[in-house]
Amino acid sequence: MRSLLRLLVLLGVLLSSTAVAPMAWADPTTPVAPTAVVDTGPANPTTSPASAPVFSTFTFHADNPAATFECRITGPGRTNVFGPCPGGVAGRATYTNLKGGSYVFTVRAVLGTLVGPQTADYAWQVLDCSLVSTLCPVFAPDHYTVPAGATFNDPTGNLVAQRRNLTHVIRTIRSMPGYKVPTQAACDPKVYPSTIRISLYSATDMTFARALVAAARRCISVQILMNNHLGPVNTPSIRYLQHYLGPKVSDSTGVRRTFAHRCNFGCRGGGVLHAKFYLFDTALAAPGGQNIAHTVMVGSSNMTSNASGVQWNDLYTVRGDASLYSQYLSMFARMERDRDQQRTFTFTAGAYQTTFTPLTPNSTDPTMAALQSIHCTGAKGGTGIGGRTVVYINMHAWFGVRGYAFANRVRQLYDSGCYVKVLYSFMSFSVYKKLSSAVGPRMSVRRTIFSKHGGINATLYSHFKNISVSGVVGSNHAAYVVWTGSNNFTNDGVKFDEVTMRIASRAAYEQYRAQFLYITKRRTSGVYASFAEPIGGGRAIHAPAGG
Repeated sequence: MRSLLRLLVLLGVLLSSTAVAPMAWADPTTPVAPTAVVDTGPANPTTSPASAPVFSTFTFHADNPAATFECRITGPGRTNVFGPCPGGVAGRATYTNLKGGSYVFTVRAVLGTLVGPQTADYAWQVLDCSLVSTLCPVFAPDHYTVPAGATFNDPTGNLVAQRRNLTHVIRTIRSMPGYKVPTQAACDPKVYPSTIRISLYSATDMTFARALVAAARRCISVQILMNNHLGPVNTPSIRYLQHYLGPKVSDSTGVRRTFAHRCNFGCRGGGVLHAKFYLFDTALAAPGGQNIAHTVMVGSSNMTSNASGVQWNDLYTVRGDASLYSQYLSMFARMERDRDQQRTFTFTAGAYQTTFTPLTPNSTDPTMAALQSIHCTGAKGGTGIGGRTVVYINMHAWFGVRGYAFANRVRQLYDSGCYVKVLYSFMSFSVYKKLSSAVGPRMSVRRTIFSKHGGINATLYSHFKNISVSGVVGSNHAAYVVWTGSNNFTNDGVKFDEVTMRIASRAAYEQYRAQFLYITKRRTSGVYASFAEPIGGGRAIHAPAGG
């Protein structure tokens, strides 16, 4: 009997084990629906700059690496339907042109015919500043009324007069509107309220550098190109700019929103980035300020202590000219590539014609073409003197084969009846001899260069690269024309990155003529002298003449 009971118990155990065996030995290859997990999403709330679209990006993964994804977004103008995740990158979805309002993002993983559960909804809000300005108020620390026309510094005056051009640029930078945001992360890297683009030879002024970094912190796109004779090791301002703006033009995402780049021995030309221009644009105006749109500044002024306390300099400002601004912006885009491009570009926008070098090989020198366009008799409409054309030349560096060719042409102008007035700084004696041999009632040649206490280095000189004409230019017998910019009368003027703006304007002519006369009376001499360029304060030892 006991044996029978044991047999029945054993049989029951075996039957029980057989019943549960299929559950314990399930096939491990049976497919399981994958689950998606969101890793990152946009800030909540996301701030949309005024008049600019905002985008939001999500990243996510699945517990099965073979899975693909379907995404969905609900909100203003969006449908509640799953579909391919936008952007074309696995594990990422980017939604563009979002308007103000509330949104919900959902993602699910797919493996063959298996569709995993949708993730927990990711909800966020887009705050549209163009609709509610209090969400991200427009802000600028200064409210500078940017003057059009020429501005000049006076190195012999007080600190305000010395820094006039630097202050002109710095106050414009500080008046560019941005956003009052708590952190840089609140700035959408793809959109910005204002733009600043600057090309110059030297930037040693810390006030200038701090103004640019502060602008970038207001979400403004700040891009600056500099020559490479100074660098972060020996120049605090460049170290500061490159640390906070970044030294590289581009990264894996393309051209960076902000950068402070030193071109490799010229951006397009060979040797030196020498062009000095300052570009500002915005569609906004800070409370109490003005709209600084499509503004271009061109001239001889760097942002250095030399440019204020040692040199006479100019900057010519044009406001609100979209065509002119676009021309300079297109050249900046070429220059930022930092690749040789031996080609001359000439653009015309109304009264302004701009030439960018280096010179196209075997082409006409645009400076010689300018001098050859001047004719000496037949001036009308109140221009010139007694029917004769008047030519004022204020030139920083004038030497070499090219410089001597220009001296020959200027002497021809005098011989043809022009009134010719010359101010010079670094001039070879051969050029001086050619010009001064004609000194008389219609010709003057005076130096602006001096050195204190009998030193070998110049401590005062003109840094202008300027020609101003009243009379006959081309076929116009009643012309007022000014040429200004960065191009010296030297051999290097056709090799370097240079800019020359031609301005057909009586008002501009009168400004430059008045400054020429002021410098002449302030401190010049008819006795030839030669001094070395100063070092430091924006100049490197043995840097090419003509910074």
